Amino acid sequence: MNNKFLFDCIKEEFGRELRTDINYPFVADNLNHKLKLRAYQKQAFTRFYKYYETRDAQAYIKPQNNIHLAFHMATGSGKTVMMAGLILYLYEQGYRNFLFFVNRGQIVEKTKDNFINQFSSKYLFNDKIIINNKQVNIKAVDNFAYSSGDEINICFTTVQGLFSDFHNEKENALTIGDFKENKIALIADEAHHINASTKKQTELFDKDGSPKASWENTVEKIFKAHQDNILLEFSATIELDKKEIKEKYLDKIIYQYDLKNFVKDGFSKKINLFKSNTDKSTRILQALVISMYREQIAINHQLNIKPVILFKSSKITESKDNQVVFHHLINNLKDGDLNVIKNQTNISVLIQAFDFFDKNEINLSLLIAKIKIAFNEKKCLCTNNDKELELNQKRLNNLEDKDNSIRVIFTVDKLNEGWDVLNLFDIVRLYEGQNTGGSNKGKIGKKTISEAQLIGRGARYCAFKIKADDDPYVRKFDDDIDNELRLLEELYFHSSNESQYISEIQRALIEQGLLEKAGQEPIELTLELKPEIKKNDRFKNKIIFKNKRIDKCYNTVKNMADFGIAKTNFSYKLQSGQGNLSEIFDDNTEQTSQPNNSYKLIKLLGVNIVKNALLIFDTFAFNNLKKTFPNLQSISHFLDKDYLGGFDINITGDGGNLSAQQKLAIAISFLNKLEVEIKGNIVEFEGTKEFDPYSAEDIFTEKTLLIPQDREKQIQKITHEWFAFEKFYGTSEERQLIDLIHTIIDDINNDYKNVYLVRNERHFCLYDFAQGRRFEPDFVLLSQNKLSQCHYQFFIEPKGKHLQQIDKWKEDFLLEIKENYKALTGVNKTTTYSNDKYKIVGLEFYNHSDENSFKSSLTTQLGVNNVI
Repeated sequence: MNNKFLFDCIKEEFGRELRTDINYPFVADNLNHKLKLRAYQKQAFTRFYKYYETRDAQAYIKPQNNIHLAFHMATGSGKTVMMAGLILYLYEQGYRNFLFFVNRGQIVEKTKDNFINQFSSKYLFNDKIIINNKQVNIKAVDNFAYSSGDEINICFTTVQGLFSDFHNEKENALTIGDFKENKIALIADEAHHINASTKKQTELFDKDGSPKASWENTVEKIFKAHQDNILLEFSATIELDKKEIKEKYLDKIIYQYDLKNFVKDGFSKKINLFKSNTDKSTRILQALVISMYREQIAINHQLNIKPVILFKSSKITESKDNQVVFHHLINNLKDGDLNVIKNQTNISVLIQAFDFFDKNEINLSLLIAKIKIAFNEKKCLCTNNDKELELNQKRLNNLEDKDNSIRVIFTVDKLNEGWDVLNLFDIVRLYEGQNTGGSNKGKIGKKTISEAQLIGRGARYCAFKIKADDDPYVRKFDDDIDNELRLLEELYFHSSNESQYISEIQRALIEQGLLEKAGQEPIELTLELKPEIKKNDRFKNKIIFKNKRIDKCYNTVKNMADFGIAKTNFSYKLQSGQGNLSEIFDDNTEQTSQPNNSYKLIKLLGVNIVKNALLIFDTFAFNNLKKTFPNLQSISHFLDKDYLGGFDINITGDGGNLSAQQKLAIAISFLNKLEVEIKGNIVEFEGTKEFDPYSAEDIFTEKTLLIPQDREKQIQKITHEWFAFEKFYGTSEERQLIDLIHTIIDDINNDYKNVYLVRNERHFCLYDFAQGRRFEPDFVLLSQNKLSQCHYQFFIEPKGKHLQQIDKWKEDFLLEIKENYKALTGVNKTTTYSNDKYKIVGLEFYNHSDENSFKSSLTTQLGVNNVI
C-alpha cells in the first residue's frame, strides 16, 4: 500500500504543472466579486481541476471508482468559498444536484443563507451566474425528486437528518432513490464528525457482516448509490494522529493548508495569552478597557471596526450568573474601579491603554460613560442553548455589519465550530481550574482542546487597510511592534494566572499551530542607523525618490489594439446546423474538406444580431464598457471598425446561408471568448512615471522586527562606514551583495562621494508601471558624482535563482525605470528637484552565481572603469 498522502502524490505526478494556477472564468467570474481568491485557494482549485480532468493518472493517484476527496484546511481559510467554486465547476461538468450536510443545524442555516440569500453580507456568488452563456439560478430543495435540470439544486441538511430520513419514512424526505437515479455531489462540512465508525473499527459491522447503521455508513451508502457520485469533505481538524483515520485519508486529502501555515502567511490574528492574578470582576473590567482602547484606535484611523468580547463559562448555570455579575458591574461602575486598575497594573497593554486615553482627553468618567453605552444589555447576546442559538443565529454570523450593535457574547460550548466571526478580539475565561487529570493521564483535556478551537475561530483576521495599496486581508504590522494598530491584529485570551492551566492551553495552541513552541518564540531586532550616519548632514540631506500607485487610466484606449487585443481571426465550424467553437484569435484554422471562408463579423451577422448577443453579457453593458474604453460613444460605436467591426470570422461550412439562430450562436460564442480576453487584459492600477522626493532622514527610521529564533544567526553587524545600518538581517544572497559592493567601493569612491548602501526593510516601496504592483527593493545605493555633482539612486534586488522567473516582473520594472520615468517632481523643504541633478536607475537582479554581469551593469551605469 502506498503510504503517501494524496496531496504529496499529486505534487510528484504533476510537478511543475502545478506552478501555474488554472483559472476558469466561469468559476472566478461567478463568485461574489468582493471575494478575492487567495494563492492557497487558487492552488487548491488547480489541484482539484488537475485531478478531475486527468483520465490516465496512475491508480494510486486516482482509483477507477467514485471520486472521494478531502480538503484539510484551517479554520478561517475560506472553505465555504472553495465549496461555492467547486459547485460552479461541477455544474459546468454536468452536475445539477448537490447535497450539503454538517453536524449542526445552526451551521446548516448559516451556510444556506450564504449560498441562497443574495441580500446576505456573506453571499458567495455573483448577482448573476452565467455559465455557457446562460443564466443559472441556485435554489434550495428538500429532495431531488423535482429538481431542475438547468439550475443548481442544493439540499441542505444535517448528518443526523440524513440518518433519520434513511431510517424513518417521512413525507418529502430524502430516500436512497434520490441518489440512485441522478448523479449527485455530496459536500460534507466539519467532516471529521463522520469518522466515528472508522475510529472504532469493531463497530463497523453487525454479527452477520452487514454494515451497522451509523452516520458514516449512511454517508457511504449515499455516496456509492450512483457510479458518478462525488464526495467532497472539508475539515480543519481531521485527526491524522490516529492510525485508522490516517489510513482512511491517505488517498483522499487532495490539499492540505493547516493552521500553522495560515498563521505564518499572515491571514490570522496573533494570539496573546492575557494572564492576570485577579478576580473575575477585575478580569472583566480589564477586557472592557482593552476593547474600548481597540475601538478608539479604530476610530482615530477612520476604521469601521467594532471589537467584540466573548465571555466563556464552564456551565450554563454559571453563564447565567456571570451575565448578572457583568450587568451589575457595568451599571454600578465608578471612577475608583478603573483607577485601581490604572494605578496597580504592570501589564503593558493596560498601561498603553490608559496613556492613550489621557493623551486623547478621555478621562475615567468619560471612559465609564462610553463603556455603559457600548456594553448595555441590548448589546449582549447569550448562546447557552440551541433555542437561544437559533434565535440569535443571524446576528451572530454578521457581527461585522455596520447595523449590528452586539459587543458581548456569553457562551459555554455552542460556538466552538461553524461560527464565522472576524471582529472577536477578546475571549475571557470566567472560570478557574485545569482541564486535565483523571483519565487524561497527562493528555490535554477535551475542554482545553475546545477552548483552543474557539480561539482558532476568533483568530480570523478582521480585514482593514491604512494605505491605499495595503492588502486588507493579511497582518501588516508584524515588523512594526510599536505600532498601535497591532492591537487590531491580535486576539487576547484572558484567564487567571494558573501555571498548570496556562501550560495546558499553551500546549493545545501549539499543537494547533496558533502559538510557537516554547523556546521558538521570535526575538526582537532593532534596526537603526549608525550613530555617525544619523548625525551626518550629508546622509540626512540625501533624497529618496519613489512613485505612487494610481487607478489605471484607459483614456488613451481608442480601439481594441490599444487594449492589447490585436489578432482578429476567429474560427467557427458549422456542423449539422450547429456551431462548434475552435480557438479564438488563432491564425491556424483546422484543415477540412468543407469550404473555409473569411467574413467581417458585423457584415456577416448583422447589427441587430450582435446587439442582442451583447445584452447577454454584463461585461458588454455600455456602462461597463465605458470603464475600459472611455472614448466609446455608444453601443453602435462599439460595432465600428475600431472595435467589433475590425474582427474577421473564418467559417468552416456554408457561411453564406446562415439562419438567425446560427448567427446568434456564432455571436455569443465570439463574445464569450472576447470577454475572457478583455477581462484578462484589465488592470486595476498602474504606477506613476513621476517620482516624488522624500528625505532619507524621514524614510529610514528606526524599526523593530520580530525574528524567528532559528534565524538569529542571520543577524550580523556590518562595520563598513558606507553601510548605513548598524546591523543586517537577510538572506545569504543579500549578504553576498554587500560583499560585492565592498570589493568595488574604492573604485566607486574615486569618482563619487557620499556613497551609502542602505537596506530597505519595508521603509519604502515602488509600484511597477504596468499594473501598480507593490515592490520593495532590498537595497538602494546612493551616491553623488564628484565632477557633475549629480546624485544617483540605484534600486537593487538580490534574488535567488529559484525565484527569478516567479519575480521576473520586478526585474522588468527595475530595467524600465531609467528610460521611462518622466520627471523627478516636487519640492522637499526648500529645494526643487529636477532630472538634471538627480538620476534614478533600476538594475538587473543580483545573483551570486552571475555577479559579474550585475557588477558590469552597475559600474557601467556609474561610469566607473577598470573594475575587475
